[in-house]
Amino acid sequence: MENIFTPEFLKEIGFKLTEEKNKCGKAIDVKTNGMTVLSWNLEGHYCTYFGEILEPNISFGIRKDADTRYAFNGYITSQDDIRMLLKMTW
Repeated sequence: MENIFTPEFLKEIGFKLTEEKNKCGKAIDVKTNGMTVLSWNLEGHYCTYFGEILEPNISFGIRKDADTRYAFNGYITSQDDIRMLLKMTW
């Protein structure tokens, strides 16, 4: 899947890239200097827990309190998914 985590998009949602290696990345929020951390793997999830094949997606996590607890851990397919999840977990 294409990388939707462009520097422009991250800046738009208030994050800055801190790590990027192969198909994985990590970004921290600028406003609180890392109290919210985004992480992703562009290879995504292959199937559900029940063995159902999934469409192409991106593995995505939102961690809070300086990367100590998960607010979301799953998969996404678009920048709109990220915006929605950030609103729900902010």
